[in-house]
Amino acid sequence: MKPSGNNSDNKKWQRFLVAACVIIIFLGLGFLFWGVWNGCAAGTCSSGHSVTNLYFIPAGVWNGFSPGTCGPDTIPMTYSSTITPAFATSFLREFGESEPGPAPVLPPILQYPLRKEVIDSLMVRAQVNGTEDSIIGLYEFPDSRLLLINQDTHVTEILETGKGLRTYTMVPEPVGNWQAVTNEAGPARENAYNSSTEHGVTIQRIHLMLPPAGNATALLYRVNKTIIERVFSPDHRPFASITTRGTFYVLYGQRVERVISGSAVTVEPPWKLCSQKIGISGEGSITGELKQTVKLARSSERLLRANRVTSGAHIQVHDASGSSASQWRSTDSTGCSC
Repeated sequence: MKPSGNNSDNKKWQRFLVAACVIIIFLGLGFLFWGVWNGCAAGTCSSGHSVTNLYFIPAGVWNGFSPGTCGPDTIPMTYSSTITPAFATSFLREFGESEPGPAPVLPPILQYPLRKEVIDSLMVRAQVNGTEDSIIGLYEFPDSRLLLINQDTHVTEILETGKGLRTYTMVPEPVGNWQAVTNEAGPARENAYNSSTEHGVTIQRIHLMLPPAGNATALLYRVNKTIIERVFSPDHRPFASITTRGTFYVLYGQRVERVISGSAVTVEPPWKLCSQKIGISGEGSITGELKQTVKLARSSERLLRANRVTSGAHIQVHDASGSSASQWRSTDSTGCSC
């Protein structure tokens, strides 16, 4: 039996309706996603949730930032030199200081956390106050101890021997100071941030009183190295000052005994300080290092600045890789996070 003409027409009509419905659904979904995309790209989704801002930069166009990237919060700064440190490359020579004779061999200096109970006991008995940052360290000899505490204008030494406890006040003697200012011209690009950097070095000598009874002496040098970086916006307005300061206590020709940080950051609105990291290494070795990394942000703009100060056993004249910087757009609107 042949199908009637009405049934054939009905099937054609049904197929037409299905096709029309599919087209309508696809068009509706397309308009829906287009509206959500536009709203979210502007940072205002209808749901009220914040979203990632999107940045489109045409190929070949540079605006001073990498588009939509999150770089690491560290900047590699490596030290390499083919010159063996010696008196010829020492700041002491620049200031007319004679090269010190070989210092007596001292035991490794111990920091406060390692000998907290012993150091606290010595300070109580000597009626001297100190903090973890101000305590330079403790020398332990076979039958005596020598504790050094920085008191800003002077250094207090507590010497414990078999004959009891003696306290010495040692005023550091000036050796010399040096300053220099450099300006970074910066590339001729939109949104380029420049800086002016001031380097400073101050050196003092301290005569340590050694056991058995404070009759022998040894020279300990206090080296203050400072980098003050002032960061300028593209319209030449200063908006941040980054001070990286390291105090190095050096047994000349032997090792860097202690590194202490006195770093600081000031930022002008609308910029904000996202993070500040201080890294200290090389205590007890031939070269000590202090590195400060600072992350700044304004809206989605982000700057990463890093400064490093070092001092070796020969109190070298120049720091290698003294500073470095990078800048990019964060992938979110806060700038501090990615």
